[in-house]
Amino acid sequence: MKNIHVLPTDKPSRLIHNDANQMCYQSKKSAKNDRKWMHRKRFNLYITSDEELKMGDWVCSVRHFVGKFGFFENSYQNECKKIILTTDPQLIADGVQAIDDEFLEWFVKNPNCEEVEQFIKK
Repeated sequence: MKNIHVLPTDKPSRLIHNDANQMCYQSKKSAKNDRKWMHRKRFNLYITSDEELKMGDWVCSVRHFVGKFGFFENSYQNECKKIILTTDPQLIADGVQAIDDEFLEWFVKNPNCEEVEQFIKK
């Protein structure tokens, strides 16, 4: 399992697809001032670690499920990696470290990074 995961979301996010269906980063300034981005496909970025999992850790499974370790079906628990960084506001509010803007800008400029798994429904 790779350690960088891009998963679609129906919630606000600054990682979006542009008109050419390419991943792009929407700055905080343009997010507040530009309504043309409102109906774009949006994504959250999750960076995982092989750290030992503890009850209540946020995890990402190989089936692309994001949830709290120990609070879902046991058969998925051995398929999970701990989320250590994210763009997901819900996880950030619950204590997971936010991914900084500098990394997001680099990430969208380097879409062929080998450590990236992208799960996008086209």
